[in-house]
Amino acid sequence: MSASSEAATPLSLAPREEVSAGPSSGTRRRLDHIDAMRPVKQAAVISTHALIFFAPLATSSTVVGLIMLTRFSRDAFLFVSACMLAYSYRNAPRVDLGRYTWRRFMAVGVPYLTWTVIYYLFTGAATTSTFPYYTFRGTDVVSVAGADHFVHLLWTGYYQLYYLIVIMEFYVVFPLLLAILRRAARWHRAIFVGALVCQVAYGVLVSVHPFGFHLSGIEQTRLIISYPAYLVGGVIVALHLDDVHQWIVEHGRSILVGTAISIAVAELASYLGRFRAWPSYLHTGNMVFAPLAVPYNVGMILCVYLLGVHLVSPRRTEWVRAAAHSGSDNSYGVYLTQLIWIPLLVRLNHAANWHLPWGVAAPAALVIVYSAGFIFTAVMARTPVARAVTGRSRATWATLWPRHRPGRFTLRADVGGGPMDVVSE
Repeated sequence: MSASSEAATPLSLAPREEVSAGPSSGTRRRLDHIDAMRPVKQAAVISTHALIFFAPLATSSTVVGLIMLTRFSRDAFLFVSACMLAYSYRNAPRVDLGRYTWRRFMAVGVPYLTWTVIYYLFTGAATTSTFPYYTFRGTDVVSVAGADHFVHLLWTGYYQLYYLIVIMEFYVVFPLLLAILRRAARWHRAIFVGALVCQVAYGVLVSVHPFGFHLSGIEQTRLIISYPAYLVGGVIVALHLDDVHQWIVEHGRSILVGTAISIAVAELASYLGRFRAWPSYLHTGNMVFAPLAVPYNVGMILCVYLLGVHLVSPRRTEWVRAAAHSGSDNSYGVYLTQLIWIPLLVRLNHAANWHLPWGVAAPAALVIVYSAGFIFTAVMARTPVARAVTGRSRATWATLWPRHRPGRFTLRADVGGGPMDVVSE
C-alpha cells in the first residue's frame, strides 16, 4: 500500500448525523479510518488466545514469539480508547462530570458487569463428555465459595475483561489529565517522549525488581501505570490528530520499514531469552512489558492506523468499505464474547479426538471464534439487551446486512458505543 497515494484523498465518511455539541459533550461525528482499526485489533487479541489454547508447545520459542507479536493489540486498544475519548472532548471548554460518568458507565461499566456475571456462570459449569459439553450446577454457583469467586472475577477481570478495568481506571483520571495537558500545550512533544521513556523504564523495573520492588503479572496488567506511553500518548495525539494523521500518511513507507526492523529485534531478543546470559530486562517473549517490545508496539499501532486509512479510502470497493464498517460495529461484541467460543472449541476438539497441528488449529480457531462473535453480536445488537451484552446501542433488523453508506470523505468523527468510540450527546 502506498501511504502517500492514500494521503492525497480525504479519509472518512461524512458524519451520518451532524449535531452541534454542547459545552461538555464533545464531537458527534465518526472517524471511519479509526473505526476500521477495531476489527484488526480484535483479530490480534483472538490470535493471542487461540495460540494459548491450541498450541500444545506453548513454551516453544516459535509460539512464544508469535504470541509476543499479537500482544500489541492490548496497547493499541488502550491507545485508541484514550485517543478517541480525548478527541471527543478536545473542543469542549469543560467536562460535565455527571454526564461524562454516566456515559462511561453505560459504554464500559454495564458490559463489564454483564459479562462478569456470564463468565462467572460459564466458569462454574461442569464439563461433560456429550454436547454441549457443559452442565450447570446451581449449588456450585450459589455458595460461599461461588460468591468469593465472583468477587475475585469482578475485582480482577475475567481473562480479557481486564482491558476494561484499565480503561475504567483511565476514565477516572482523564478529566484531570486533559486539563493538565491543555495547560501544558507547548510541552506536548516533551511529555510524549517522557511517557515513552517511562514505558521503557517501567519494563526494566518490573523485570529486575530493584529494592525489592515487585508486582505480580495480574497487578502489572491491570494498573494504568503500566501503560503511560499509550494512554498519555493517545490523549496528546487526539489534541493534534489532524497534524499527526498527515504525518503518518506521509511517512507510511518509513513506518512500515521501521516496524519490520522492530519485529526482527523483538524476535531476536525473544530467541536469546532462552540463554541464561541474556539480561532479564532484554527479554521479550514472556515479558508482557518488555522494553524492546515498545518500538514494535508503537510501530504496529501506526501500521494498523495506515490499514484503517487504506480500508475506508474511496479507492476501495463498496463491499470492502461496508465490511470494514460492519466489522467495526461488531468488534466490541467479538472482544467480549471470545472466551465463550474458544473453550467450546477446545471441548469440541477433545470430544471429536481431532489431532490437528497447532499451526492449523490456531488459525482455524481465529476464523471460527471471530465469526461466531460477529454473528452473535450482530443478532444481539438488535434486541433489547443490546447495550448490556454487546456494548452497542440497539440497531434495527433492516441494518443487519452490511451496507456502505455513501458520503463525502473527510477527516471527521461520529457517535458510537464502546470504549473506543467518540461518545457524546
